[in-house]
Amino acid sequence: MADIFKEVDEDLKRDQALELWRKYGRYIIVFAAAVVISTATIVGWNNYRESQRNNDARTYTLAASLVYKGDTAGADAAMKDIAAGNSAYRTLAALQEAGLKLQAGQKQAAAQLFDAIAADSTVSQAFRDLATILSALASLDTADPQAIDKKVQALAAQGSAFRPSALEIEGLVALKVGDAKTAKQTFQELADDPTAPSAMRQRATQILTWIAEQGV
Repeated sequence: MADIFKEVDEDLKRDQALELWRKYGRYIIVFAAAVVISTATIVGWNNYRESQRNNDARTYTLAASLVYKGDTAGADAAMKDIAAGNSAYRTLAALQEAGLKLQAGQKQAAAQLFDAIAADSTVSQAFRDLATILSALASLDTADPQAIDKKVQALAAQGSAFRPSALEIEGLVALKVGDAKTAKQTFQELADDPTAPSAMRQRATQILTWIAEQGV
């Protein structure tokens, strides 16, 4: 009888964790699309200001402007052309192209583009790490949880610039598989991390509060 009650209790906790995943997971994935697009655009604009006569910078900035005009198809085509060339803005354009796919709900296509950037040895490590994080976020709904966890494991190490993002992904993976205990530990670690962005720490605290309210 005791074993039955224990099993029911574990199932309940798993359901509670999955409910939290449904509440927060999709929001974070959508947020990631906005982050990559805005980040790539800001970097591109800063570079453009430093070299206004550079034709590559001008081409990229014009393509980025299509995003803000709402011309998604035009922006996607323009970014794809830049990403396929030898421009100094090739990586930024590739990130933009993937971000537009993610924003449009084409998560698998976005993840594949992010993975290609992460695997490109000619790209700077910072952009490769960013692409790894975004690939993991894009594939949270579809990829094997263990594969996602393995993908971001190195980035969750102390000293990694993307440690907060990697911790958040690990916490979301734990929620998705119903492992409330690991999720609680991970989000607590994130909430206590002074290097994490305030918005991310706040989100971790909100999730921890929800977990506590559920008695998990």
